Amino acid sequence: MITTDELKERLTTQQLQAAELLVENEFAGKDKRTQEELAAEVGISRMQLYKWRTENVDFAEYVRRKADAKLNALSVMVDAKLVSLIDGSQWNNGIPSIRAIELFYKRFGLLVDRQEITNLPAPKGPRLSPSEVAKGLEELNEMLNGKA
Repeated sequence: MITTDELKERLTTQQLQAAELLVENEFAGKDKRTQEELAAEVGISRMQLYKWRTENVDFAEYVRRKADAKLNALSVMVDAKLVSLIDGSQWNNGIPSIRAIELFYKRFGLLVDRQEITNLPAPKGPRLSPSEVAKGLEELNEMLNGKA
């Protein structure tokens, strides 16, 4: 697998700058800028930025890795919020959140949602022959049609 440093070596200075801007923009919330604004800041057209994002595998992978790194950096904050929900120290009037406790256990693989499907054993005893089944169906049809 190619390292992030190797990816960086394959990209131009403009591509590296564009990747940084794209990732920051995705995390900007309501202050998000347009693709045209980002491209202009890098000194390229919106179409060139689009081509890098859709056709340049190295560029797209570098952007993905930068976004992953930014998201991973947020995990410490998220974990802290989860702990405060579990102990009820900041929200819920000191009452622990059951949902937060569930998420904590799922995060560490201590609670797993499982679904179990079991096959019922085949019925024991004699099986009906096709002619016996046909006769039974005929009798049921007669009963339904009021002939019995």
